[in-house]
Amino acid sequence: MIGKFKKSFLVGGLLAIFFLQAVASMVQKSPTADEAAHHIAPGYSFLKTRDFRLNSTGPPLMEELAALPLLFMNDLRLPLEHSSWDRIQRTEFGWQFLYVDNKDKVDRIVFWSRIPIVLTGVFLGFLVFLWSNRLYGFNAGVFALFLYAFSPTVLAHTRLVTMDIGASCFIFLAIFCFYLYCRNPSFANLFLSGIAFGLAQLSKYTAVYLYLVYLVFFFCIWFLSKKDFMADYKVIRNIRKLLLSIIFIFLIGNLVVFCGYFFELKPLLLNDIDVGEKIAFFETFITKVFGNDSDVLKEKFVDFALNQPVPFSTYIMGFLGASNQTLVENKFSSMIFGNYSSDGWWYYYFIVFLLKTSFSVLILLIVAILFNRGLSRNRMSELFITVPVILLMMFTMFSVLQLGVRYILPIYPFLFVYISKIVNVNVPDSKGFTQRRLVYLLILLLAFCHLFSSVKAFPHYLPYFNILGGGANNGYKCLTRVNTDLGQDLKGLANYLAENNISRVKLSYWGFASPEIYNITKLPIKEIEKEIPENDVYAISVHHIDEFEWAEKFKPRCKIGYSLFVYDFRYWYK
Repeated sequence: MIGKFKKSFLVGGLLAIFFLQAVASMVQKSPTADEAAHHIAPGYSFLKTRDFRLNSTGPPLMEELAALPLLFMNDLRLPLEHSSWDRIQRTEFGWQFLYVDNKDKVDRIVFWSRIPIVLTGVFLGFLVFLWSNRLYGFNAGVFALFLYAFSPTVLAHTRLVTMDIGASCFIFLAIFCFYLYCRNPSFANLFLSGIAFGLAQLSKYTAVYLYLVYLVFFFCIWFLSKKDFMADYKVIRNIRKLLLSIIFIFLIGNLVVFCGYFFELKPLLLNDIDVGEKIAFFETFITKVFGNDSDVLKEKFVDFALNQPVPFSTYIMGFLGASNQTLVENKFSSMIFGNYSSDGWWYYYFIVFLLKTSFSVLILLIVAILFNRGLSRNRMSELFITVPVILLMMFTMFSVLQLGVRYILPIYPFLFVYISKIVNVNVPDSKGFTQRRLVYLLILLLAFCHLFSSVKAFPHYLPYFNILGGGANNGYKCLTRVNTDLGQDLKGLANYLAENNISRVKLSYWGFASPEIYNITKLPIKEIEKEIPENDVYAISVHHIDEFEWAEKFKPRCKIGYSLFVYDFRYWYK
């Protein structure tokens, strides 16, 4: 038996290793495009001004958390007098904040902004252990945490000031709390469920799908309420009470959302971005519903949206902006194995999952499914960890944004919990050898491979691809290139140039960071050079690699983090 202290040490050790991996890798990376352009500066402005005019493509919780350490940096300057504030130009404001007003503090700002996100990832890892431990026992809990702690995909996004690890954490927490309430319907569990639901809604608009998830749970409990395996669920004694409880969770959750916006009351379109596009959307919608003779109604609604203060205005308009296809279509083009499409593919995120997930985890998932009947202790309990995965993947089939793996990141904690049950596999002896030991040997081998893939990927977790995708070297050829490159490797390029005594570089960079911050002397690239290179050094982001006709012909001298390819033609010309 493992003592209590040793158990705590084992769990704490895995969480500490996860934290150290995230921090040690993130300090080697420059700010990604989304961090610098959309999240760090707006989050700081939210806390300093309580004005959400720079609201990004999601709710503010993770940006507010990321900005908390910045409040203790007294020498920061927030450029509220810059024209980008009044004109609501979020990208320009982010540039002014990081690379003009605080350019000597960029690394410090980015480091401390990322720390709360990393801690959110640590908390999520602890939740993964807790739920798996509760369902399948301590050994399974540790195994689930091990899979989580060494997942390159999770580590990649735990280090970034974005909403993705926050959404994964609070969606998981919300469903875990609801599961606990269904097992033990106390007021404390109900209240915690409501708070967790609200935090999920504040983390990312993806969490809106929880409304459907909870209703699916309700109908599952209702339908299965007379089955034997529902005996542990005290909430089934009163289905009407369960429905009222879900409504109460929604109400508490929305109160939390209201708190997250500092109880904001303002007109829908006041200090909002893309006002013209949103007015056009509303007018088109009114015309479709009420016909062409609805000019008066349109006029009244636009006047209401511009002048009448209402609660949740920023949340509502942000959600419409993020989910409205007319505002996002044609801004991004999807790619699978070199084939591009502006319409995308319904199976895009299924391919993303297959290529960006550790191959060991894929095999372990198959094993868990195959042995499900013999391993599952409670089929209803497993609905709480499988339904969220199934529904989210179904939602991606209709997504107009087919970009990075981060859009399906919330499924991973649930999958790690589900997979962890295989440590309890019970296979009978047969023909003189122990099949159970062979299964355990397979699990041990796959766990080692999973660990190896994580160690090998360090510190370049973002471009990680498994062997099905040909590894990080080949990943940019397989999927939309935000799966490889978010502009994170300017630091690496600066180090390479310094180590090789290269004083200047012709840089085609996809990102938002400033090369000058890292003492990179950037030369412009003429159009003719995309056909015939000159005798110079080129650094090209994989986003732009197809623009250079010679890129496939010549082998890069170095691949900086697998996202910036360096070509040196100085000696080639000689």
